[in-house]
Amino acid sequence: MTDQATRSVSDWLASAHPTPATARQEWTRHGLALLPTGRVFGAVRIGAAIIHAAAQSGDPGTVGAYLARTLGGPVIHDAYAASVSYYVLVPPGTCAHHNTPDAQLLTPGTTWLGVPAPHRTARPGPYWICPPRHREDHCPPAGIDAVIRLGRRRAAGPGVPAPVRPDLDGIALECRSLLDGAPARARTLSLDDAVVRTLRCRGHLMVLLPALQDAEARLEADDPARSRTLLGVTEAHRQLGLDSAAEDLSQQYAHAQRLARCCVDTVRLLHTLGTPTASR
Repeated sequence: MTDQATRSVSDWLASAHPTPATARQEWTRHGLALLPTGRVFGAVRIGAAIIHAAAQSGDPGTVGAYLARTLGGPVIHDAYAASVSYYVLVPPGTCAHHNTPDAQLLTPGTTWLGVPAPHRTARPGPYWICPPRHREDHCPPAGIDAVIRLGRRRAAGPGVPAPVRPDLDGIALECRSLLDGAPARARTLSLDDAVVRTLRCRGHLMVLLPALQDAEARLEADDPARSRTLLGVTEAHRQLGLDSAAEDLSQQYAHAQRLARCCVDTVRLLHTLGTPTASR
């Protein structure tokens, strides 16, 4: 993609943010910007089990080639944890019929998606497995429907591995270690160390949030646990939406702690709801 095309795509994606300059700053500092869905694009979160079954492979190169061939539009692979989810960009106002745990349209206007910088096409972290090629580049809804149907049909057959789930206990252990003995540790950290811890916790929370949304989708409307789950989803979105670009060590470390605490609380809630942990 030419420099001009890259700038055009960047301007288009950044226009989803109420202040586009903030999106550009987050791309520069972190390689990832939180953008609201429903304004210039919608997003369908599709579980890795469906995508890998449809592509008949979990290899990123094979999956990317399959999605480019069948969808011909931008797709994000959330790779903070192995093979968690794929986010397919769709035209705003479409795909509202996808509302199941394994394929769900992110709620327009209230859900913010971690969108990689246009040039970010490899791990670590979320990256474009199929990058946008121009302004208003969307995947066709009919193609998405076909991939989901095929993936579900193939996933129902024998020999398909179970989807990889978040390692809840591992995430909680790492985040608690950040919270334990915090005052003493803060005095030994550099700003770069604090930024790394912030990004790690943001990554964990971005993995936990889809699991929490899945759990909420399975609850009945009158289930008492649903209100607690919705509060958890709201708090996770709030923490992810906070600016993490503090230049002061104490502020950056405090932000990492808030993210870590939110991760621990989310893990506790998921355990209460009976969400299984990752396969060892």
